[in-house]
Order: sequence, then C-alpha cells, then structure tokens
Amino acid sequence: MSSGAIDVATYLEFVDREYLTGYVGHGGAAIKLLCVGDDEVRDRLAAGFAALGQGFDRVAVDAATTRVHLIDQVFTAVARQLDWAGLASAVVRSALERAAFPVPDEHPAIDLAAVARHHQVDAAELYRSVRRALEQIVLRDTELSHEFRVAMLRLCQERLGRGDVSATERETVIGWLCGERLPAADLRRVGLHAKVNRYNARPLLLSLTRWLRIAGRSGLVLHLDLDRLAVVRRPPVGLRDGFYYSKAATLDAYELVRQLIDATDELEGLFVAVQLPPALVNDEARGLPAYTALQLRVADEVRDRQRANPYAALVRIDDHQMEAA
Repeated sequence: MSSGAIDVATYLEFVDREYLTGYVGHGGAAIKLLCVGDDEVRDRLAAGFAALGQGFDRVAVDAATTRVHLIDQVFTAVARQLDWAGLASAVVRSALERAAFPVPDEHPAIDLAAVARHHQVDAAELYRSVRRALEQIVLRDTELSHEFRVAMLRLCQERLGRGDVSATERETVIGWLCGERLPAADLRRVGLHAKVNRYNARPLLLSLTRWLRIAGRSGLVLHLDLDRLAVVRRPPVGLRDGFYYSKAATLDAYELVRQLIDATDELEGLFVAVQLPPALVNDEARGLPAYTALQLRVADEVRDRQRANPYAALVRIDDHQMEAA
C-alpha cells in the first residue's frame, strides 16, 4: 500500500463502522472524496459500496453515463435505482400503525379489507383513518418539497388499493421522478406540473434523503464516479462511449460536489463517496486546483505522509505497494 493511502477493505470497514452504523445511520450526512488510481482498486471499491451499510439503499452514478454536472440528471439517475413502490408501501404500513391498525404479520401485502377484518373494524372507517394518518405523515412534513409531497402521497394512495390512484398514474409519478418525458396532461392528472429540472432537483434530493428515513430505511449510500472528468480529449467518433466533459462542465461538476458538502446540515442519512483519479487531485488546469471553492473544502489537512487519515475529506485509496507521493 502506498504511503498516506489506505486499502479498500480497511476503508470500507471504517466507513461502515464510523459513519453508516452511527452518524449517518442516525440522520447525519457526510461527503468524502476518494482518490483512486488503479482500475482493479476502483472495481473493488465500487463493488464494496454496492453492498455496504445494513438498512441503506445503495446507488451508483458514473460520469461516463450520467451528466454529473447537472443536478437534475444526478437526481433522476439516483431515482431510477430506487424501489419507489416499496418505499410507499413502507410508509403506508407506518400510517396504519399510527392509526392503531397495524398490518398483521401473516399478511405480507397491504390489503385494507383483510386488515379491517383482523381488527374487526369497518373497512371504510379504516380507510378514512389511514388516509388521515398518511396526510399527516406526508402533507404536513414541510421539510419535504411541495412537489415531492404530492408525488409521494399519490404513490401511497395507490398502495392503499382503493382506486384513488391507478397503477397507470403510479407509473406516471415514478416516470416523473426518473426524468422520463411525459405528456403534460398525464402530469396534471396526478397534481404535478414542472418536470424535474435544475431548479427543483436540489429540493427533491433533500426530500429524498428524508423520505428514505420516513420509510424506515437507514439512509442512502451514493457512489459518485468522476473518473471520466479526467479525459481531456474525446476519442474519435467510432470509439466514443458515453459522455465527455469540457473544462466548463468539469467545473460545474465540482460545483455540484461543493453544494453537496455545504448542504450536509440539511441532508439526512446520506453518505456520498466521490471517486476521482489522482490527475484530478493535482492538475492545475482541470483538477481540483482549478476550482478553489471545492479545493478549499477538501484540501489535505496537516497529515502524516506515511499514515492515512480515514476521517479526512480527501482520502487516498490504494492496495498496492508504491513509492510515497
């Protein structure tokens, strides 16, 4: 292992123990930049984050396949990897418990008629009670953005199975979250108007981290791979694969990371691992030094060049013996 670097297994175990199990799992947020220079190490790190954190949802966003300099594209890439119907089901179960009519253990699916029979109550009265509980959980939570509240209420109503929201309308809501192009009439039918864009994506992302915890999840682990930003010149047309970034777009991507770091007090249960190659750590023209606002937030603290500090904002990951940097 290179001096001042930490190996993959040790770092993943550290993140799980020191961040996910405790701080992030209890509602905190942390953004870490990981300098990784070896392809094998990158693959191992990606696989590790894909399985890390008990009770966490885990997603990966790669700059090669997602325009990471656009916050709306990052949000929709995350949204496409989540089980929105499953999260809504969890919130409906919570609403039933709040209404004092929990789903019996022997009923894996939510069936209001079966729940009403189990508790020996009128099905219509049970529905009214759970509907009120859902509105308290979703609509009265002002820390969720208005659009997000509307979308989540529709998903929860569909889970009730009473016909208030159809399966088609559920798919419209999920399609909206995932950035699909949808007819304006379909969106209006479920109470939505503007598509996910650069203006509402940040509040939606903040809301998402809170929603996961409302649904009983520990939080979200996001692996953000910025390796593609280091490619200065696009290859010939026939050899291109995915997206490539101008210097301006690269700086916009750094700005997005900077905004995430500055929003840690607002985010709930979020751990972001931002992976980038050594070239982007040191390059004056295209790397972190070219964007002072981010570099100042992650610049190396006073450190021992022979020992790694896993708590640092910028951590070097390496499993191979190398000369000290």
